[in-house]
This record gives sequence, C-alpha cells and structure tokens, in this order.
Amino acid sequence: MVTYNKMNIVPVDPLRSINSGQVFLWEKYNNSWYGIDGNYVLKLTLNNKELYKFNVNIKHRIELEHIEIDYNSFPENKNWIYQYFRLYDNQEKINKTLSKDQIIFNIYKKYRGLRLIRQDPFQCIISFVCASNTNIKRIRYMLKNISRKFGKKVTYDGIDFNLFPNVNELSEASIQDLIECGLGYRAKFVRSISNEIKSNLDLKSLKDMEYLDAKSELTKLYGIGNKIADCILLFSLEKTEAFPIDIWVYRSLCQYYGWMFENISVRKNKKISEKEYKLVLKKINEYFGEYSGYVQQYLYYHIRDSNKRKW
Repeated sequence: MVTYNKMNIVPVDPLRSINSGQVFLWEKYNNSWYGIDGNYVLKLTLNNKELYKFNVNIKHRIELEHIEIDYNSFPENKNWIYQYFRLYDNQEKINKTLSKDQIIFNIYKKYRGLRLIRQDPFQCIISFVCASNTNIKRIRYMLKNISRKFGKKVTYDGIDFNLFPNVNELSEASIQDLIECGLGYRAKFVRSISNEIKSNLDLKSLKDMEYLDAKSELTKLYGIGNKIADCILLFSLEKTEAFPIDIWVYRSLCQYYGWMFENISVRKNKKISEKEYKLVLKKINEYFGEYSGYVQQYLYYHIRDSNKRKW
C-alpha cells in the first residue's frame, strides 16, 4: 500500500464533482452554478478554482486559507452541501482505499477533490435510465425536457428553473409525452419504472438493505441492468461498495489489474457479460473494500479526461 499522510481535512472540488458524469442538471449563470436536486435548486459560488478543504473539526464551514465557498438553496437547506458532497464520509478510510496501490493513488493525487455525490434517488434513477447508450449532452437534453414538461416552475435569484418531477408527477406521463422529451426507446422504461416505484417500491427502504439485496430489487425494474443499478446505488442510495462497470472501465481494469482476473474468464476487448460483471465486481470489492465506489469514480474520470471527452 502507498503511504498516505493523515490529515484532518476533506478535499473537495465542487466544480469537478458536479461535472463528472454523476449529475446532469447543473448550469452556470453569471458567477454562480445552479443545480436541480429533486425539489431543490442548489447554488454554489466559488471565489476561485482551487481545491477547497473541509475541516472535519469545524462543522458547517468549508475553507481554503479563509476563502469560503458561498452556498445557498431554494427552499433553504443550510446543510445541503455537507450531505450532497458526502463531506462526512470517513476520509481516513477513503484515503486508505485510494492509496491501495500506486495506480489509483496517482489518479487520486491528480484529481484530488473529486467527490461522490449523494443525490435525490428518484432523479438519479431516471437520469441513469436516460443515460443508457448516449452521451452527456444528450442526457442533459432529455432531463431538462422532462423537468420543463412535468416539473414545478420556480424563480430563484431572478432566474426561472424547473424542479425535477417527483414520482407522482412523472407517473402521469404518457409514452408519447416522454418520446416528445427526446427519450426514444427509453420512454417505456421511464414510464414503467415511475409507475412501479409509485405502486410497489419504497426507495428509502433500499438504503437500509444490504448492497446485493438492494441491487436485486432495482434490477427487477424494467430497463435497469447491473451497470445502471450500480450507478443508482452508488450515487443516491448509500452503497459505496457499488462499482459501475461500462466497457471503458472494464477495459481499464483488465489493463491495470489483469493479475486480479487470472483465474477467471475475462475477455479484454469485448462487451462484458452479466457473469463477467459479477465476477469482476466480486474481485474489485475483495481488493478495495467498502469504498470501492470512490475508486470507480476516480478511474472513470481519469478515463474520460485522458481521452479528452467533454463533460
């Protein structure tokens, strides 16, 4: 394991985190960033682009040499930033996980401040169902259209926003309504999932389940497979061991950690099968442990950044 000096601060880079493929409804107006998280409009104003540090010994303050981040929301929630950027996660354990070996440690140092985001579960589900087989620009387009068509309109700081519709509002949507939002074949998934959650699935209960049990419940929903389920579990349902695996992450794991898969059948250049997905995930969890999801987010960000992919 790479040696990592213990610190009493949590690094946080808000802009990198909100532009890292976890959330899709953030936009910049003037000198501030505004994001939609369920029934909230969140606001961030940063005085510079440097790395901010959250001192774990001082509650309710984020600082970098006494330069503060201004954060607000509508409706007002004074503590949203701590929950949203998971600033109370066990940073010592995260550091230990991300310094497990030199490969991930180097990536961690390069992108320090990248945080996992804890977002509204229903919005997260619909976001990643819409994210299948498309790019980030298209995902944002679909989600904005859904919000405009079905979400409540609010005005904050003189700017008009549309909140993300809740499950009751979106369950009223027809397939045609959703197609008109640009969802294409995903329309039938979103309609089915919205109605199933409204009728039969309490999302709060998934947070209390063990990881694999919660994943089993999610994959029963029409249109949700392993990778989408892991995104939802990691980014909204407290399962930090979840490790979403797309083809790019899969190939990188084979490249960097081929030794880990020597005794199992893993093909390096083809689409990952369900059996392979489960085998790879098991090996990753055994190696990196309960905060494997942080490893995935750093690796995913590194892959996109190295290939100069736009956020």
